[in-house]
This record gives sequence, C-alpha cells and structure tokens, in this order.
Amino acid sequence: MPLMTAPKSGARIRMYRQGHGDCFLLAFPREGGGKPVYMLIDCGYKPGSQITRKGKKVDANRIVKDIAVATGKKIDIVVITHEHQDHVNALGKFKDFEFTEAWFAWTEDPHDEYAQELRKRHKDQLLGLLGARRALKLAADGNAGASDALERIDELLALELGNDDDDADDADNAILSSLNIPAVFGAASDPLKSKNKKAMSLIKKRAGNRLRFINPHEKVLSLGEAAGIRVFPLGPPRNVDLLSDEDPKGSEGFPGHGMATSLSFFAAGANRANGAAGRAASVIAGKEQPEAEMPFDPTFSLPKDTALEPLKHDGFFCRNYGEGETGNPDDDFEAPAAASWRRIDEEWLYSAETFALKLNRGINNTSLVLAIELTKTGKVLLFAGDAQLGNWKSWDDGVFVVDGKTQTARDILGRTVVYKVGHHGSHNATLNGSAEDAYPNLGWMGRGPFEAEFTAFITAHNRWALDKARWNHPLPSIKKELLKKARGRVFQTDEDAPEKPDNVSQSDWDGFMNDERVKCTDLYFELTVLDD
Repeated sequence: MPLMTAPKSGARIRMYRQGHGDCFLLAFPREGGGKPVYMLIDCGYKPGSQITRKGKKVDANRIVKDIAVATGKKIDIVVITHEHQDHVNALGKFKDFEFTEAWFAWTEDPHDEYAQELRKRHKDQLLGLLGARRALKLAADGNAGASDALERIDELLALELGNDDDDADDADNAILSSLNIPAVFGAASDPLKSKNKKAMSLIKKRAGNRLRFINPHEKVLSLGEAAGIRVFPLGPPRNVDLLSDEDPKGSEGFPGHGMATSLSFFAAGANRANGAAGRAASVIAGKEQPEAEMPFDPTFSLPKDTALEPLKHDGFFCRNYGEGETGNPDDDFEAPAAASWRRIDEEWLYSAETFALKLNRGINNTSLVLAIELTKTGKVLLFAGDAQLGNWKSWDDGVFVVDGKTQTARDILGRTVVYKVGHHGSHNATLNGSAEDAYPNLGWMGRGPFEAEFTAFITAHNRWALDKARWNHPLPSIKKELLKKARGRVFQTDEDAPEKPDNVSQSDWDGFMNDERVKCTDLYFELTVLDD
C-alpha cells in the first residue's frame, strides 16, 4: 500500500473502523510540495466493540499497521481530544512512530493551576468510585440487581482507566484480590499506571518539547507546514460551571432519550453515593472517615446497627424499621410484618452508577474541539471529540480575528462541511436547534452554499453499544436529523457505504460517491474535501 496522499488543495480524511471509538487520519498538502502533512486525531476503542468484515475482525493492530504504511511512521501532529479509553487506548501501539507535534487541551497542562486542581479532583473521585464499587460488591454479592449494577459501573470505570483484563500485573492482581476489585482496575490506586495514562505519556514523550496545550479562543493556530489551513480552537471551556453542564434541557436535546436504569435507588441515592464513595476510598486508604462527605449533619445520623439494637431509642427504630420487635419483654407492641422494606440498607450503593456517569461525562466535557478551516473556500472540518452541553455552549464565548475581520463560532460553524459527530451520536453531545437559536447547535452548521457538502462521521458500533454497554449510540433521532441535513452523506463505523436517499438525484449522488471523493474499505472510510 502506498502513502496516503493529499489533494492539491484541501484535505483528505480517513475515519478508521476499529470499533466503538475514534481514530482519524488527515492529510493536507505541504507548503512547497512533497510528502503531505499528516494529522492523527485520537486512536482508541472499547474492547469487544470491534466490527467484523468478511469474517475478519477490524482490530487496532490492523489499523495501526495501516497508519504506519499510510504515513511512513511519521506524523506531523497528533491530537488527543481527551483522556478516555475509546480515544487513547490504542496509542500505546505507536511506539516506533515519529511525531513532530502533539496537541492537548489546556486541561493537560502541568503548569496550569486550574488544570492541576481539576486533575486532583478527578483522581479523588476516581478513587472514591472504586471504593463505592468495592462496598457494593461486599454488600450485595449474589444479588442479580447488584451484579447488573456492577457490570454497568465497570464499563464506565474502564473508560476512565483504559484497561482490559490483561493489563494488570501480578502485584496489582494481589492487591485487588484482597479488595474484591477486578484486575481491570489494577491501576486505579495509581492512575499513572492506567492504560490511558501510559498511552498519553507515550505521545508526550515522543513529542518532547513540541507539546502544545491549547486554550479556547486564545489564537488562530497554523497546522505546521500545511498549505492553506488554519485552526480555530473552540473548546474546552475554562468555566467550571460549563465543564460540569452536561445534559441538554428542553428543546436543546433531541427526542427519544431516557435515563433508564436498572438501579432501583438511582435518583434518591445520588447524593448519598458521592459521600459514600469518598468514605469507602478513605477506609481502603486507612484514613479516618471525613464528616464533610456525609450527606447529612452527623447530629442527625445513626449507624444502622446501633439504631436497630434491642432496648435502644425506646424501640422506635426496631418497631418501624427493624423486624417488628423491640427486644423489650415489657413492650406489648406486635408488628404485623417485618418493616425492613422501609429501610434503604445498602440499596443506596446502587446509585454509584450515577457517580460513574458523572465522572466520565466530566472528562467528555474537557474535549479539545478544533474547527479546521480550508482558507480558499472557508470550508470547515469540525472535530468535536465527545464535547457535551457546556462545552458546546462555550464555543460562542470568544471570537477570532483573521486579517482584521472578526469571526464568531456562528460564522465558523456555518461553513462546516464535515462534522465528526460528538460522543458516538449520544443524546448530550449534539445539540438540537435552528440557525436562529442563540446557542451553538446542529442548526448552525452547514449553512448556505456549504449545505450541499455537509457530511457527518459517526464513530459507533450500534449493536454492541445497545447489547453490551446499553448505550443508545447513535441516538435514532440524532441519526435521522443528520441523514436529513447531510442528504444521506453519513458514514458510520459499523455500516456499509451510505446509500442514496430517495430525495437526492442519481447525478448528485454519483457526484458525491465517486472514486475521487469517497473511498470505502473494510478498515476505513475516506473522504476528500477540495479547497477550490
């Protein structure tokens, strides 16, 4: 296979199909000619989500081998959008590649005080969640509902750590065995040992002093020696409220999503789980339990065993929350049935899933968002990572000045002709709305003359997501709107080449799906965007 080429003017985009995860290779013409400028944006996948084509699994090893041939193992710019398994866990396979630059969001900057604070908070929450998981395992072993909860929590934890069953070493396994924590989470006690961290550290090491930590709206970026390209960094925001703002409200979201869960105490126990997670972690670490993490003032709290002890508290808790007896032979109270159904007991632990969801959504919202402009025509390639509501809404919080002219997010998104769909098409990573709405949304994209070329890439394995992870990726209403807006020009990891919609003429469709513009293989979909 020859090197991946670039058009004389424009960009060539290759979306790899390794499974439920992102891996994009872009080729741009180089100033003065010669080998193209190559840009790699993420490379990761969820284990088990790989698609199979012609009886052969499309795995990360095949993808990395193809990238090696396509680039000659020399990549000009590696972009890491955020630290999640399905975006970075395959990067450890690039050990013999040469990188000129590596781009990260400001949240990875070791000299940024706010970034350091966020990383410390995330580590504490991660350790806390591991503690909550252990407590759930110990408290509800053998319970079908608890097993289901543990499976969902483990899926979410794997996103944070990037590990699979073969990643923990013997020492990790010994420690985890004593804590009843699976080997997959061996690195949790030291996040620097996680597969995600190791992959990101490899990229940083290979790039040396050519690391770039990017702030939104700070300045327009060049793309190395690429000809006719400029980059507008839109996210992530530096506002803590926006970083934590995750779910669309009302008309901001697309219909059809429900926060369904098998956990019976999902909502009521959410706050309790946050406190419990921290306490469980502190117990594991051998520290005293911090009162600040209790959801209620200790004055109003009683340990369950103490409350239900016979002859205590005038038998109130025994009668109303125990097994119907006070333990006092002089008490003639006789309960008709046990009152254990009134107690929460360990059921609150099941809401640790809520905590896990919040943890990894917080990381999604730190996604580096880049709008890559082809300067002759103004066409924009939008790579949004897994940006969610707060990140999206921040895109219009600043402006860029180019050649003395101010450009806003509305201007930039209006020229978008390629949209890397956020977070595999999940409900909270593509905002609904119209061009007239005040906040950035899908309706802002591909306006006017750019509408005729608008194309979407969805990195999703739908059947795996529904059956294994119980994620509705992509959300059907989002997929439907993308197909409508793009007039069928939607590429999805697990699907064949797009098919012509009924409302598109054959000549228009052939003009799009010709060999010079689109290439579909078992390993990737490739699209060429011309800048002329």
